[in-house]
Amino acid sequence: MKFETIINILFDLLAKRTVNATYLAQKYNVCVRTVYRYIETLEGAGVPLYTTRGKNGGFHIMDTFRLPATFMTEKEFEQVINSLNAIFTGVPDKTLESAINKLKATAKPEFGGFDVKSGNLIIDGGPWGDTVGYKAKLQVIEQSLSETRELFIRYHDRNGSVSERIIEPHVIVFKQGLWYVYAFCRLRNEFRFFKTGRIETATILDKKFTRRVISEKELPLDFWHNNVQAERVVMEIDKAVVSDVAEWLGVENVKKADDKFYADVSLPFDDGLVSKIMSYSSGIKVVAPETLKDKIKATALAVAGKYQ
Repeated sequence: MKFETIINILFDLLAKRTVNATYLAQKYNVCVRTVYRYIETLEGAGVPLYTTRGKNGGFHIMDTFRLPATFMTEKEFEQVINSLNAIFTGVPDKTLESAINKLKATAKPEFGGFDVKSGNLIIDGGPWGDTVGYKAKLQVIEQSLSETRELFIRYHDRNGSVSERIIEPHVIVFKQGLWYVYAFCRLRNEFRFFKTGRIETATILDKKFTRRVISEKELPLDFWHNNVQAERVVMEIDKAVVSDVAEWLGVENVKKADDKFYADVSLPFDDGLVSKIMSYSSGIKVVAPETLKDKIKATALAVAGKYQ
């Protein structure tokens, strides 16, 4: 634990170049005296540090200090490059591309033989159909974001309504296997999440916009909770569809008991949930809540009525 804390303090210094004892003591839950001992350990290991006093004082690391080339093994270095390449394939951000090229340039000569394209991580949030068109939309969104130019989109909401609007993209989010863009909507005059798969067309406009300051904490990443009430849903699952349901809910949420499979999860209770459950035909039986059971019954009867 002591060694890990010392290494983390080193990373703090490399990231911030200056940190004070009180900050480190609070962050790592140790006393100030212990922080000074850790700093002495770093100095003894050859890390060029110096201390200043006063309001803006603290521990400083020399600007010329860099981690040694042997800090990462070949496998670690290769995995970092491959992971970044996987993200870049989905969202070709220019800054990310620059970071990848810089990392490649710092590779030690003995690392020169590895294939940075042969990694074991691929990120593709697109549908099984037209993945080329899907990635093209992501590229247009990323370009609009990086150039701070307004984006004109034709958007299909979950109710099937189609609207045309101008948005100001601020962040691209990958969540639960899907790509979203968090943007200021000029039509609604507020920030909203837009699912990339629901964007039919996207066109970059000439007019530029001013980025608003937002932090990660301000992002409503639990966004389906904001508009839809979450309900505890208990389901009995037929063996024939267990694999598909596990992909939907996560294998950790599908349990076996008495030769039957069950799921007990919190889900957004809306028409989308009813449609999702009914897509498994008779493979899922809702045990609770009663309100969801009633809604599925009513929907099933309405569907059956169309074929009478």
